[in-house]
Amino acid sequence: MTRGHLLALLLLALPACSSHQLDLETLASASDEIVWEAGQKASAKKDWESARQYYRRLIDAFPQSSHQPDARIALADSYFNEGGTGNYVLAVSSYREFLTLYPQHPRSDYAQFQAAESYFKQKNSPDRDQTSTGQALEEYERLLDVYPQSALVEQTRERIRECRQTLARSHFQVGYFYQKTRRSWRSAIGRYETVLSQYPDYERIDEVLFRLGQVLSFSGRYAEARPHLARLRGEFPQSPYLPEADKLEATFPPSVPEAPPAAPTATPPAQPQV
Repeated sequence: MTRGHLLALLLLALPACSSHQLDLETLASASDEIVWEAGQKASAKKDWESARQYYRRLIDAFPQSSHQPDARIALADSYFNEGGTGNYVLAVSSYREFLTLYPQHPRSDYAQFQAAESYFKQKNSPDRDQTSTGQALEEYERLLDVYPQSALVEQTRERIRECRQTLARSHFQVGYFYQKTRRSWRSAIGRYETVLSQYPDYERIDEVLFRLGQVLSFSGRYAEARPHLARLRGEFPQSPYLPEADKLEATFPPSVPEAPPAAPTATPPAQPQV
């Protein structure tokens, strides 16, 4: 195929958009170095579509190039940096492709972190769907498992903390909705217990203990409510919920003391044989 034919094919393959500063001569270059540098320049100008054309050209036309790994990372980064839900989805796909091809590459931990970040960027507030938060959490935890020596470990741990706080808050808010709006004690109890069991690091555990004590008492389960209120007093002596907890427990019926164990039945003396 002649150079002119190649240029014509490349031109047909490009999106019709005059805002991109794509150099067709460079795109058709026989040098991977020239195509790589053009992609880097386009990225620096935030001309993401042109940058992607260069990176794809390098990936497809120069399979033996030393720039292959970097071009794949740069392609994924172009989606991530441009942003938007659709681009974050494409970024995740591109980072995962890199991890499949180069699982031991020095930048594999970065690709793993960025895949998690792509989900994190789509994270909603606690009162909305938490699918992306859960996916981000899984990806961050995978980084700790697979790359425990990564320089990104501390950032990852902080992101994990943020995700867990959001998920815990989401469960709590659903429980509070069931409690206050629906008066569905059983549903509220389930959500509060989920926070206590799965998110013990939640920063507002004292409120969870109090609300759980409330709904258990509303259900007539006073004996189950008392330990949660006792824990609230013992672990959170400065909690603003303590006065309300005291008032709540004052309404409980008196505890019924356990009956003392029955005295063992005396064995009658054996009768003498006649």
